[in-house]
Amino acid sequence: MRSTNIKGPIGTIHIIEASPPVTAAESEPLPVVFVHGMAVSASIWEAQLAHVARTRRAIALDVRGHGDSAPPEDGNYAPASCVADVLAVLDGLGLDRVAIVGHSFGAFIALATAATAPHRIAQLMLADPPGDFTKVPADVYELIVSFQRALEMEDWRAAVETSFNEALTGSTAQTRDRILACLAATPRDCLRGMYRGMFAFEAVDALDRYLAAPGTRAHAIIAPSNTFPFSLHILRPTLTTTTIPDTGHWLMLDAPEAFARELDICLEGV
Repeated sequence: MRSTNIKGPIGTIHIIEASPPVTAAESEPLPVVFVHGMAVSASIWEAQLAHVARTRRAIALDVRGHGDSAPPEDGNYAPASCVADVLAVLDGLGLDRVAIVGHSFGAFIALATAATAPHRIAQLMLADPPGDFTKVPADVYELIVSFQRALEMEDWRAAVETSFNEALTGSTAQTRDRILACLAATPRDCLRGMYRGMFAFEAVDALDRYLAAPGTRAHAIIAPSNTFPFSLHILRPTLTTTTIPDTGHWLMLDAPEAFARELDICLEGV
């Protein structure tokens, strides 16, 4: 695997890249770009990079403010703003069209990218995406408002840890330890900006725009707990899904082999 930096709209974007052995194939399959979620980095995709790189080029980027990528000075982590970072990576690597995999908040970044530039995204894969929080009922909205208030309090980290622990239900001990260690190292400004962007993102509308374009495909790989009334695949039943049993929210860490099989199925013909 190779580590390199690409110039982005707000500064350096760090990527990890892996490629298959050189072949004499007449046509190469499209590369795959991986986008991680909140509080982690591109290294969370190591198993998937190694798997995909057996047959095609694979790239994972550090989302702005994570890993070795520059943070936004204005605190803007909105998925629509992060699109510019993804497109900068594609342009910097000379990639006209790719498949893209996004997990959690990274699923929203991948979805926003697909909706903005559908001609560049041949296959959209959403790994346990959040629901569309702009479509939640009033009682859930009040919980969101309370959570955002908690992020401004002195004990803000306790609120975030509670949220992450709920998402870790069903995860392995190794996944839990890794994710909570990453969370402990993530500053409040980053988390606050990402939560703000996540709660305001109109995910269903973005999915509709992407799938309205010709030649587009989307699939969600979800954990068993992703059954909220505002989950994307429930709001849009046409979004095909596969559930990986006995996993928590970070399902690519909990069940890397099962996740790899789903990637292979999604990438057939791409």
